[in-house]
Amino acid sequence: MLSRTVVAAALASVLASVLAWGLPPVQADAPPVPRIPLAEGLLVTTAVAEADGDYESRKRLVGRDGAAWRLDYQASLPVPGGPPQQLASERRLHDADLDGARTYRNRFEADTEEDYPGTTALGASRAVLDELETAGVARFALVGEEGWLARAGVAAGAAGDFAAALLANPNVAFKGELRRQSTGQLTVLVNGQPVALPVLIASGRFTARSGRAIDAELQLLRDPANPLALQWRIGDARLQVVRIDFPAPRPALAQTLKAQRRVVLPGLLFDFGSARLRPESSAALPAIVEAIRSAPAGVLSLEGHTDSIGDGARNQRLSQARAEAVRAALVAIDPALAARLRAVGLGASRPVAGNDTLDGRARNRRVELVLP
Repeated sequence: MLSRTVVAAALASVLASVLAWGLPPVQADAPPVPRIPLAEGLLVTTAVAEADGDYESRKRLVGRDGAAWRLDYQASLPVPGGPPQQLASERRLHDADLDGARTYRNRFEADTEEDYPGTTALGASRAVLDELETAGVARFALVGEEGWLARAGVAAGAAGDFAAALLANPNVAFKGELRRQSTGQLTVLVNGQPVALPVLIASGRFTARSGRAIDAELQLLRDPANPLALQWRIGDARLQVVRIDFPAPRPALAQTLKAQRRVVLPGLLFDFGSARLRPESSAALPAIVEAIRSAPAGVLSLEGHTDSIGDGARNQRLSQARAEAVRAALVAIDPALAARLRAVGLGASRPVAGNDTLDGRARNRRVELVLP
């Protein structure tokens, strides 16, 4: 289990770094809602800006447990002067709460199984989204350590004091109302492709029993079946969903490769600043193997790409190592692919989006499969 000191230092670093990060603009009226299924294998990746790169956490639906989902939470926390530390937890999401709960619990505890009836963890409930769509207002509550939720009162230079407060404060409920502000679009990588998802933007002021108050804003996916929180601001802490992956029909990847000659490989996840392919990536590998097998004869390239954060030479090495890690994982499934695949690292030399936003950097961090 991670020490409280390590977790405190890592989280303080993460939260201090986001003070200057602003929300990107959203666009006008949203198109029909793309379907993001609430289904086994759904993986939601959330990013926070870090000086040396983007810290990411991941929530994955791993299966059913009676009338509830089992949600696996993983995060690779950057620790100054040391290797990233891993934070892992599991939570139950009850079907009844996904329908009607009014409390959003935004924090996960380390190395434990969590069960908090009456709360949600992926976003708002269907009832809250429906009331925001129809009436424009909904009762809502936020639960977490008071140090996190009252982040607006902590200066960036007081990271050490904040770390102590983060672990010393018990969970606190801040209650109030969400009010609909507008609608728009937010670009998220969905199975490796940038998609402008329709969002409803709501905000409110929330108060604890102690009298402390915070302002919060949520951008919710406008899907009554799955109103994910795609971006949220609680006090000064701002987080954004940058990737959504879920099992898709295997032929789709092969068809895209054939039509476009290159394809961003979905579902491949790495630790912070590392070439270690995370275990969650195993679900995406069979479809990639099938796409390679169905491709025309010749040697295909696995191209690794990074964002522009950090040293260029380091990014080059990292992109090469990640491409090689993907190649090794594919060859482990089918050794015959060894003669058909070469790994190439291109660093930050070929961006597909700007590096000044979280979603842009997320699009640039990728591994592509390219036909000769």
